[in-house]
Amino acid sequence: MTTVENEKKVGDKSFALQDVDIDKVEAHHVNVGDDFSEVKPNGLCILAICVVMSGTLMFGADTTLFGAIQAVPSFVNRFCVGDYGTAAECGLADCDAQLKSNPLCAGLSDGEACCATVRANNDDWVNIFLMMGNFLLYFGAAWGALLLGPFIAERWGRRLPIFIGCIIAIIGCVFQAYLNFGSKEVFLTARFVLGFGAGTALCILPMYNAEVAVPQWRGITGGLFQFFVVCSGFTAVFLTKFITNYQIILMIPAFAAIIPAVGVFTIPESPRFVMQKHGYEKGVAILQKMRGSDCTHEAQAIWEALEAEKNTKKLSYAQLFTIPVTRKRVLIAIIFQIVQQFSGVNMILGYFGTLMGSVAPDFDPFTASIIYQACFVVGSFIGVAALSVTVWVQYIASAVIAVISPYLINWSVYGTFYVFMALCIGWTVWAFIFVKETRGVMLENIPALFD
Repeated sequence: MTTVENEKKVGDKSFALQDVDIDKVEAHHVNVGDDFSEVKPNGLCILAICVVMSGTLMFGADTTLFGAIQAVPSFVNRFCVGDYGTAAECGLADCDAQLKSNPLCAGLSDGEACCATVRANNDDWVNIFLMMGNFLLYFGAAWGALLLGPFIAERWGRRLPIFIGCIIAIIGCVFQAYLNFGSKEVFLTARFVLGFGAGTALCILPMYNAEVAVPQWRGITGGLFQFFVVCSGFTAVFLTKFITNYQIILMIPAFAAIIPAVGVFTIPESPRFVMQKHGYEKGVAILQKMRGSDCTHEAQAIWEALEAEKNTKKLSYAQLFTIPVTRKRVLIAIIFQIVQQFSGVNMILGYFGTLMGSVAPDFDPFTASIIYQACFVVGSFIGVAALSVTVWVQYIASAVIAVISPYLINWSVYGTFYVFMALCIGWTVWAFIFVKETRGVMLENIPALFD
């Protein structure tokens, strides 16, 4: 058993520290019943949370835009027509005209059915180019979240990886929009770079939020994280209805990334990180700057947890799954990430333009996408009212969805929706049984909920 000393003195303060058993992984050095409702945020705390929320905009915009841009004629003309099929096979021809002239539509009496038949003759566009465009974004995000983000955050703080991730994402946007040199390979590589940058920043944003938000706000700010993702998606799709230049559309995530890239220089470093690297006094000074009330109780809880972590052997990736109590926590977090992706949402987001072309080619895809995104916003708002490994799993799951969705759609568009509906029912039951409420619980106290 690995233990920590019974008392730690910092300046004129002493903190009682209980023994920690590695097999219990700090489950008992906290008191879940601690009341931190007296902790009040101030303007700087709110600003820090706003910067965190702005960081969601770039990824929310791009994951939505790539599905919507498939219905933008300038994009389809640039990357599909001539390379993967004719204008009709790429979905740019009039359905009624095709019904009369295209031999593939012989025997059909409906223009929409004709267009769907003609588009189905262009599998390579969906199964190769669009699939890789979706896959590489998520694949890049997965490795940015696993490798670069945590590496920087542990050594130099939370703000730097957010800034670096935003800059990498901006570079990816510039290359996919303006510097692809007419090469599909360069475009797809830029998609990976964009994802890598977004993943680097996004795996740290929730961590920073958890470390600066007051305990009673942590639940709602976690919900706001998702709310801002869908709000940015709604805004981005709304803009595609009026912007016809695909290059400007592809730059929207870069414009969004500028906000957190600049914003991180207006907010303090994480108090928890400062306390860990530079001692209690400096950490509590930062924490007090972000509180509108005395933060001594909160600071003591953070310090106590840090001291316990310091004297606890670090776990390897393998041990995350072999020690029972950590396995339970990690598996819940991982399944949570998989649940989000296997709800079917990314299948719709990633291939929205293609789906609309197959199901309702005569219906305005941009109007349909705006309606769909508006439902997201409403749903997320209701939810609000009412990390490295897990983030990696989230993006890998998204990449898997990007790969299998074209095949599911080719099998049956309606059948695909039934498959994801069944999965959603199963995920709902799982969440009801295994997921714990963390609202109002100190960050350091959360592990005890899962014992």
